[in-house]
Amino acid sequence: MPSKLSDSLIDNSKRRRVEGDNGSGNGRERKFASNIFAPFRSLGHVTNSVPFSVSTLGQSYIITTCIGKSFQIYDAGSLRLLFVSSPETEVPITALSSHFHFVYAIWGSKIGVFRRGRREYEIDSKSPTNLQKILIFGDYICASSDDSIYVFQFKTSDKRNAPELYTVLTLPPGAGDIVKLCHPHTYLNKILVATESYLFLYNVRTGKLVFQSAPFDSMLTDIDIAPALDTVGLAFSDGRIQAFNLRYNKVLMEISCRQRISSVSFRTDGTAHLGVGTVDGDLYFYDLNRKKRVHILRDVHSASSGGVSRIAFLNGQAMFVTSGGDNSLKEYVFDPELSSSSSLITSPPRLLRSRGGHSQAPSKLQFIDDSGHFILSASLDRTLWLFSLRKDSQSHEISQREKTVRNNKRMAGFTGSLKEKFAEITALAYEGNKHGDWENIVSAHKDENFARTWDAHRGIVGRWHLNTSDKSAVSTVNISFCGNFGIIGSAKGTVDVYNLQSGIHRKHFRKHSKDVTGVAIDNSNKTLFSCSLDGTLHFYEFKSGTLKNKLHLTNPAVSLLLHRSTDLLSVCLNNGHILIVDTASIKVVRELKGNSSPITAYDISADGRWLVASYSDNIVRVWDLPTGSCIDAFKVTSKIMALKMSTNGEWLATAHEDDIGINLWSNRTMFRQVNLRQITEDELEYIDMPTIAGDNAENIISGTSHDGEDDSLNHVSGVYMSRAKLSDQLITLSDLPRHRYLTMVNLDVIKQRNKPKEAPKAPKQAPFFLSLVGAESNKKETEQETPQGKKRIGEDALKKTGFRRKLIEANASHDYSDVIRYLKNISASQTELEIQSFTTDDLDTVMYFLDALTNTLKDRSDYELVQAWMAIFLKTHGDLIIENRDTHDLQIRLSAWKGTDDEEKKRINELIAYCNGVLSFLRLN
Repeated sequence: MPSKLSDSLIDNSKRRRVEGDNGSGNGRERKFASNIFAPFRSLGHVTNSVPFSVSTLGQSYIITTCIGKSFQIYDAGSLRLLFVSSPETEVPITALSSHFHFVYAIWGSKIGVFRRGRREYEIDSKSPTNLQKILIFGDYICASSDDSIYVFQFKTSDKRNAPELYTVLTLPPGAGDIVKLCHPHTYLNKILVATESYLFLYNVRTGKLVFQSAPFDSMLTDIDIAPALDTVGLAFSDGRIQAFNLRYNKVLMEISCRQRISSVSFRTDGTAHLGVGTVDGDLYFYDLNRKKRVHILRDVHSASSGGVSRIAFLNGQAMFVTSGGDNSLKEYVFDPELSSSSSLITSPPRLLRSRGGHSQAPSKLQFIDDSGHFILSASLDRTLWLFSLRKDSQSHEISQREKTVRNNKRMAGFTGSLKEKFAEITALAYEGNKHGDWENIVSAHKDENFARTWDAHRGIVGRWHLNTSDKSAVSTVNISFCGNFGIIGSAKGTVDVYNLQSGIHRKHFRKHSKDVTGVAIDNSNKTLFSCSLDGTLHFYEFKSGTLKNKLHLTNPAVSLLLHRSTDLLSVCLNNGHILIVDTASIKVVRELKGNSSPITAYDISADGRWLVASYSDNIVRVWDLPTGSCIDAFKVTSKIMALKMSTNGEWLATAHEDDIGINLWSNRTMFRQVNLRQITEDELEYIDMPTIAGDNAENIISGTSHDGEDDSLNHVSGVYMSRAKLSDQLITLSDLPRHRYLTMVNLDVIKQRNKPKEAPKAPKQAPFFLSLVGAESNKKETEQETPQGKKRIGEDALKKTGFRRKLIEANASHDYSDVIRYLKNISASQTELEIQSFTTDDLDTVMYFLDALTNTLKDRSDYELVQAWMAIFLKTHGDLIIENRDTHDLQIRLSAWKGTDDEEKKRINELIAYCNGVLSFLRLN
């Protein structure tokens, strides 16, 4: 059995991934089209129709699967995901091959060499057509286009050095498209080229054609090298399989499965078995010794997705791996053969482990836990999956096998074909309060007149069919907050309520004339809400079933969502508008108007503050419900079919019409400060979509490592800089805290209060090594202190500060903004120190300061700060003003200040008196 890889490989990859994501070491600024959401990664991808590659690494087997522009590497021993390739290729990958630590992928005309998922280098073949197949053997890389084979050779044993083009092999005319490239065992320097009509054996060293087979009478679809020398297995489109000997150009044996074959593989553990995969999704197994079929596995892969893309036995193991275009990878194992008296009995292969996901685009999403660990997803492929956001191995499909019971006992016999899935899910509801007790998922299916129940804890379909009372199709479903009741709405306007524990019908409401498009019930099971295409919103009393209120809408309603924490009801209309209804007052409190495009999906955040909506024109908008404004919007590349926010607010999950995966977006407000504002349509930009590897993801590591002093935060976060003044007619206060100017005015009182009552005293018998440093200094200061308690700062202190220079420059330019900005940024004590530094010898500085305050007061800005600065100036330099009262220029400055201040006070008092008069008049009337 294959063994697991050592954990050191994965640890190194994780360490490098963190180092690559962290930082700003690349030196380039990242720009986001969304202020709130950033792409994280896409989940639910396993493989596509490109055949996988199998290689060995020590005693372990490695499986490499293609997922479009990336590939994933699994450990075959556990199907644990090891690596995801990065970065993505420009176009989808067309073929893969792996050898030890290296993976070789081709896309377009290029060959990429990857090591542990990271691209080492790429080679351009300069082929005029796209490359289709690839083969790695020895020191050669062979890549084929439509009619040519490009051979590259490594010059050294180190594969990290790029190879050089060695030769180009051209196929003869009429050879057909190349099906596969193989290297037969013991054929030195030779490759076998299988086309739709011929087999060609080339010597890549000399470039010569060694062998050419006769044309086939049917189209060749696959080829595999047999364990026997000189023998290959050929598969044809008409269902025939031939064992062909290359040395003698002879068909050794032929069998048929009567289906178009897509892949063949020989078992190499000593048992002569051949595995055959068909385009119908079936697997056939033949015993080559007896030339008989031994087993058939039906519907292993979906026929609508191309069936089996490849089957491959692991070298020397009784195990084989299959993949298909249905996004599934499966491992099967043959148990040891059972011996009887006459022969050996081969046990049928059993499914050992598998990985999978949706084969078509998801249509419904639902987070099922508070931590955002699991997400429920329904798809157009008629499957219901539970995906894990943390560990891919925990993802699984919910079983659709219904129990056939009679009198509470399971009946024996055939239970029906598992190939037939339930109809497509059109509505989905989940409630976690009864998780593990009974069914807690209800789903509506296309054109079915009953809803199904599911058990999320056990991962199986439930026991009950919830039928509509009017026998019409189910249009919408919901579950009560307590988890006891399932609510279904019908296409003829009926609402039915069932008990989910017993499956018994409990209530019936019929008031709508058209399809019911949404149902909900409040937390206390008192009021039931329903909306319909008839343009009405009904409020029922749940206990009695009577209609309490009806709200007529401007347009038909297409969906309804109740936010249970706030009791706000959001109703989506067919014109692209969303109404927010207060269930207490039964009034529309907000109307969110995006544009005329229909809404495809929407959801409300857990805290009830945001509503995220996607529109048919590929635009996603985030609405702030308290203000009713659009605070974020961005464009995506394809239409969103489903959208959901996690309960913890960390994730936004979206499903798109052209993608089988689920895209996760991280909420940037969870790990960095984001300033939000209302945005306009002109600011819309296309956003980078999440990748499978998460290359363009922003996570908590990059968020916390961001430098707060970087100006790019303002650009990325969309910081809105408010205007300094709303109007020139208004007096504007400063944006500083209130305690700043209060501290300046009362600074003397604060200093006196905080002054120590007495100097510290040394203890009588203090040790010689202890001394109070501040005792002697405080004593000297106390003795030298003047009776007035303070002295004006001299000219030396003025020169030490740059305040005088700023005042002189401002007076010359008549722009005092730098002076005011400087005073606003310094502390209260430092402001007092700067004002105290004025002296009689430098009277010009005093007048410049008065000019700055007067101009700021005339500008009607920073009103309370200007008053505080003037109060400090008069308190400190009152004697200076009296000594220079005969100075004409000083008197002019003081008069200008007083006149401006009196004018502003008079104007404010008049406005206050006018407002008081109006209010008194209104109170009297």
